[in-house]
Amino acid sequence: MTIRDALARAAPPLRRVGRALPPRRVLLLAMLAFFGASCVRPLPLGLQPPGPAAYGVAEEELALPASVPGSHMEGYLLRPEVPDGTRIPCAVLLHGKGGYWRAYTRYGRELAARGIAALVLNYYSVHQVDLEGWKTPFTERKESFEAQNEDIVRATARFAQGPLCAGGKVAVVGFSLGADKAIRAAAALPEVAAVAAYYGPYDYVSFIHVRVNAIVLALASEDLLRWKKYLEEASPIRLVPKIRAPVFLLHGVEDAVIPVEQSLQMTEALRRRGGKFRIHFYEGAGHNFVLRRGPSEVRDDSVRRVIAFLQEHLPAEGRAPAAEARKEGGAPSSPPPGAGG
Repeated sequence: MTIRDALARAAPPLRRVGRALPPRRVLLLAMLAFFGASCVRPLPLGLQPPGPAAYGVAEEELALPASVPGSHMEGYLLRPEVPDGTRIPCAVLLHGKGGYWRAYTRYGRELAARGIAALVLNYYSVHQVDLEGWKTPFTERKESFEAQNEDIVRATARFAQGPLCAGGKVAVVGFSLGADKAIRAAAALPEVAAVAAYYGPYDYVSFIHVRVNAIVLALASEDLLRWKKYLEEASPIRLVPKIRAPVFLLHGVEDAVIPVEQSLQMTEALRRRGGKFRIHFYEGAGHNFVLRRGPSEVRDDSVRRVIAFLQEHLPAEGRAPAAEARKEGGAPSSPPPGAGG
């Protein structure tokens, strides 16, 4: 049967429609077509999932040092199952404004299954910061904000210096507000060898201008205006001169929470300073696409790209000095600091 014959056989049923559809049905079909076209976006081309898992994954809870006496920062470690004493690439994962939840451990599990230990930090477990409220005094906000950042730096350094991480280095992977924290950690720590930052706020001058209504600012208290000025002056983009590690920025073009222009501004700041950077945009993707929103194909492709970036810049797997000493019949003079402390 030729193509023409097939088309001829398919034609008669179409000619049997002898009467017009009722107006109400035409209207309903038009509405369905409109809403379907407005909700469904074509996926970007060239999306690929991560490669196959190469390791089993071991998981454990950790308690890391914090600035408040008698307290600790909660951490959840996902690591590839490798022989004892093996040093491996390591990454610290920093959650967004919504706090720690299981989607971050799912992301960490993807890294661990491909040879990268992932420590998910719950940095809200010690300090909570009122970022947008009207009544919190400025000094209280500032002190909590700085203590929270310091605790992240302290926990990241302790993890990097422990017995697990190859070369005493780590990557920092941040999501939304966590991308802000990742840039700050990279500016403070020589132990940070790479940064992957998802849809973060980097320039609070332009971010607040876009997000906050001018009437709200006109009615803001003196404390709130001081907080605004502090955030603007302490924007992550101003820390670019202190960042030594390569930075990978990922952002959804349709992000309505933190506009994609934030990553464009950060890219330009890194370029002007001669910093090493990489950027990838996802058309049709909005905010938080890697964790719960948007097609899984976009999330999986971003995980693949970040894994490749971390493998490129983190020290490779090797034997820890303590393990080598035991293998040769000796003993280290003192044990290296543990991740949990």
